[in-house]
Amino acid sequence: MANDITGLDEVQAKLRQLGNKRKAKNAANRASRKAMNIVKKAARENAKRIDDKDSPEKIWKNIVVKAGKTKGYDNVTMKVGVKGGARKYANTRANRRANRAGRSYQTQGSKKNPGGDTWYWRFKEFGSATNNADPFLRPALNNNINAVQAEFTRAYSAELDKEIAKL
Repeated sequence: MANDITGLDEVQAKLRQLGNKRKAKNAANRASRKAMNIVKKAARENAKRIDDKDSPEKIWKNIVVKAGKTKGYDNVTMKVGVKGGARKYANTRANRRANRAGRSYQTQGSKKNPGGDTWYWRFKEFGSATNNADPFLRPALNNNINAVQAEFTRAYSAELDKEIAKL
């Protein structure tokens, strides 16, 4: 989800002053993590609402913020998600050709996770053929998008000030 953030004229001047794209990207990563922690907190609150009280697994404990892979110095990706996931390769032509269809593969789903093995979270989030969706991740972002943008702007400006002070 790409959004244009306005009001960054001051930040753009700081970027020109800094001049080092790597340091600017590091500052952007730190700022985006701080901003996405707002979504993480809201998602945890939403997940606590839908978690089964009798189950030892807790979805809310497995919600994490994780940096995504990007190419170059111009993009930053930060993800909020749930540890644990799908366990088998899909029965597709490519997987059958590679002899992977139906085989298990390593995921972050494990009983060793803080909230246990919560592989079923996607059924709660997206629903299934027999169960209605009860989303907790999507509303966390949708309800906090303005706060996330404001926090990113504030944190990025502060991180750039720290980098410029080091020069």
